[in-house]
Amino acid sequence: MIRDKKIAAVCVAEMQNDDIQSILYPLNEALSEIGWRMIIFNSCSDFFLKNAFDEGESHLFQLLNHDYIDTVILLSRTIKNDRIQEEIIHQAQACGTPVLLIDSDNEPAGTFRISFNESDAFEKLVLHLVEDHHFTRINCIAGFKDNPISEHRVQIFRKILAEHNIPFEENQLGYGNFYAEPTRKVMEDFLRQDELPEAIVCINDSMAITVCDILSENNIAIPEQITVTGFDGIEQEKCNYPRITTCRRDMDAFARYVCQILEQITESAVHETRYAFPYTFDPSESCGCRQCEMLNINRSINTLYAQMNDSVNYNRSMNNMNARMTNLKSIDDLHTISRYYIPFDGYICTNADFDMLTRQKPVSASAFTPIVDAKFCFDDMDYNKSIPIRSDELIPDWETFFSQPAPLVISCLHHQQNVYGYIALIADRSKYQGYGYGLHRMQLFITNLNNCIGMYLQKNDLQASNQRLRDVQNKIIVSFADLVESRDTCTGQHIKRTSEYLRILVQYMATLPKYADLLTDEFQTLMYKAAPLHDIGKIKVSDVILNKPGRLDNDEFEKIKCHALEGSEIIRDTLTNIEDNDYLQIAHDMALFHHEKWDGSGYPCHLCGEEIPLCARIMAIVDVFDALTSKRIYKEAYSADQAFRILEESGGTHFDPEVLSAFLTIRPEIEKALHKNHATEA
Repeated sequence: MIRDKKIAAVCVAEMQNDDIQSILYPLNEALSEIGWRMIIFNSCSDFFLKNAFDEGESHLFQLLNHDYIDTVILLSRTIKNDRIQEEIIHQAQACGTPVLLIDSDNEPAGTFRISFNESDAFEKLVLHLVEDHHFTRINCIAGFKDNPISEHRVQIFRKILAEHNIPFEENQLGYGNFYAEPTRKVMEDFLRQDELPEAIVCINDSMAITVCDILSENNIAIPEQITVTGFDGIEQEKCNYPRITTCRRDMDAFARYVCQILEQITESAVHETRYAFPYTFDPSESCGCRQCEMLNINRSINTLYAQMNDSVNYNRSMNNMNARMTNLKSIDDLHTISRYYIPFDGYICTNADFDMLTRQKPVSASAFTPIVDAKFCFDDMDYNKSIPIRSDELIPDWETFFSQPAPLVISCLHHQQNVYGYIALIADRSKYQGYGYGLHRMQLFITNLNNCIGMYLQKNDLQASNQRLRDVQNKIIVSFADLVESRDTCTGQHIKRTSEYLRILVQYMATLPKYADLLTDEFQTLMYKAAPLHDIGKIKVSDVILNKPGRLDNDEFEKIKCHALEGSEIIRDTLTNIEDNDYLQIAHDMALFHHEKWDGSGYPCHLCGEEIPLCARIMAIVDVFDALTSKRIYKEAYSADQAFRILEESGGTHFDPEVLSAFLTIRPEIEKALHKNHATEA
């Protein structure tokens, strides 16, 4: 009970189906009349497949909080998984909450069961054909052979014909298996018989509608030439021409009957445990007891057109929502977008760990975190409003729910078996032309929202995995470069220092108009990442040459010059199909061309001027600067003043004068990095 209101929790699957809707809304109205309120726990799956998606949906019923639930109503036939039904019942009984099963094939101990008594109504239907219409040639189309429901109705049919001495041959009985195609085959046999039947009794409405279609295709008038009857009173029958003579459940009366039972079992210690509600016989147009009205035909056509048009429009809206959610950056984006497409007012309640890139399995058995973030989705409210609530509270504002008559519908938010929260919607039928529209929209919205959540989290997981992979790749690259350093005692920390000088230089150059468009943030990152590989080719140079204490002779110098070409080939051979093409090109150019000179006198390709890629021109300056300011096996380190003077003298011959000018401009920052590096190494 909440705020002096008794709560009926209805557990159901696929409530958007017309036949299920026909139960729920009358039940909600009847409960409201006796001071109760209804919360519907609706699964988007009937659990028949028992797959990962069904596992995710099954967690929905963990939200049943028996601290405030006064009874559980289980629509048993909608949930096609006995284990899940048993868990719902066991959880309720452990808390002392009565469980009312509607139309269940099972009779679990301690539960209350309402079944539908169809025998009397079906008997009235057959008697109507025999006694009121005086038919003597009556065929029957049953469901599956040996199906208990179908066979029971066939037995009633045979019994009444026998009691009235009406002959019945086996070729007058066919099995339509409850569906259209098998029914068509049965009708082909019936229409080949020497004498057409006066009436065809179908065990359900679906087969009766198919029979009407086939008779119409063969220009056989209903009911003038053949009467057709059905059973069940499905919603589709309301749009058939002619309307089917059938037996249906009066759902308004049934809802009141359920409420009477609830009052008995919650207020009295003595009560029944098994109840039965009768079908109502409804003679209509297909037997001639009601005249076919053009108004009904027009209404059916207009209803179907409106439903089709609404479905097309909302599907288009869902496509738009999916497209907008492709580039989600956060759950706030998801909420902002969702509120424009959500079919009812309500709340999107997400687990506390929903936006975490690394989601750990919950310690408790519940798929929902103890605290969830409840985001308000109301037309007349600030869409940024959200508050943390306990998941066992379900919604943050019960007053809003109690202030209107519509039921609260709870559905699970998940991707496959991974649960991320739930959605709570106030299913106000007054917002749409018919309540069916809203529930169809709700189911479609939840399905699409779950898909979008799945895509969002998979994208996050993929991005995190890619980042981890990039980190590993970067460490491998640096380790690869360190391998060269470990062989070349002269260069020491050369790779790390040149990378730092390069970073400072390109950041400054990116502020200059000439380079702003080229040196984007991405390009700078790729250069900084590629810089450690500029001397990778030295791995193929002899240790004797690399660590020679004196100057190299001409032959040795020619051999060490090969490291530029060797380095570019190593990069191409090892990083192709591992790194993206932009990075590969920059790393290749730096390795191959960082010894080229502005005047064309460098190596290995003797490029000059702007033929040399910009990344290599930048690398050349920081490479030489570090070589000058670092101690080598054959020389002492030059001072910063000496190094900058040598660079300045080489502008226009060795170095690009404009890049060199930029380097000289940031001399204070370079010297600061130089002193920091030397202090660290000391």
